[in-house]
Amino acid sequence: MIYGQWALVFNLLTVAVLAFIVANIFVSITFWLVKSKLQHYAVSTRKVLLWLFVLAPWLISLCATLFFSPLFQNGSIFVWLTDLAHWHHPDIFYFLSWHSASLLIFIGFTLYILIRKIMILYRNHHQINLLRVLGVEKSKQVYVIESSIPTAFTGGVFRPSCFISTGLVEQTSADDIEIIIQHELAHVHYSDPLKKWLFSFFSAYFASNIKQIFISMMSLSMEQSADSFFIRNQQQSHNVASTLVKFTKLAANYSIHPQYKNELFVHFCRHSIEQRVLHLLNDKQFRPFPMGGVVIAIFLLALISTTSVDGLHHVIETLFTH
Repeated sequence: MIYGQWALVFNLLTVAVLAFIVANIFVSITFWLVKSKLQHYAVSTRKVLLWLFVLAPWLISLCATLFFSPLFQNGSIFVWLTDLAHWHHPDIFYFLSWHSASLLIFIGFTLYILIRKIMILYRNHHQINLLRVLGVEKSKQVYVIESSIPTAFTGGVFRPSCFISTGLVEQTSADDIEIIIQHELAHVHYSDPLKKWLFSFFSAYFASNIKQIFISMMSLSMEQSADSFFIRNQQQSHNVASTLVKFTKLAANYSIHPQYKNELFVHFCRHSIEQRVLHLLNDKQFRPFPMGGVVIAIFLLALISTTSVDGLHHVIETLFTH
């Protein structure tokens, strides 16, 4: 048992963990209810919304922790809320309690995810360096690698490069190759491998089915964004769509080599070709960014999560005594 400032720190960390868990549940429910509506927004808006979803538990957890800190609990601004949610004996912390157990479990889970992601990052770094050495530099940040399998992808978290295979070059027209290269350079411009790695880290805290939908929707959004990056008119949209269809038919005869199966590689032709083609050919007006809805949703989620922390704390206290 400890007292004073360190006890307050550990209790606030416990608050953060509980708030994170509660927020994760409510964010998951909210996402499940609105996920089908995200397609009505522009790609850039959709990507921002997906980032807000995976980061929301962290932001809400931070807000709840600040609320339960002396900064707010001792003030008079949120008196009405402190009557609903407060933390008992914040200046006393028991090491042999569910408080410390919840902290240890969360820290252990975070370390597990972090180590896994760093190992993937390390392997990817060496794989990309090897591909650069074995490949032939076609232009800045673009390499041709020796392979009969037609493939094109972007890799490299901190120094991304584009790779196209000799099999693709030999079986595709010069115009299509140029479109594919421009697409991959768009991934470099957006730093998509790095963003993909970060997004996979934050989405790892959600339930498996929610996580998979998050990653799938973000991957599709990244591809659609890269498809449209260099498009200036409708004819160029048709050309990119045509290249996508040709590449899909060509790649259908091959399976991706295990060497190029990496979650940090951004492949040209791996995600929802039909949706990408429709997006290129569709000229409908998308909805604007729902700023009001986002602000209200975050406020309500933060309020519900903060008040639920106190209720969850009471429930656990009745089940486990220190």
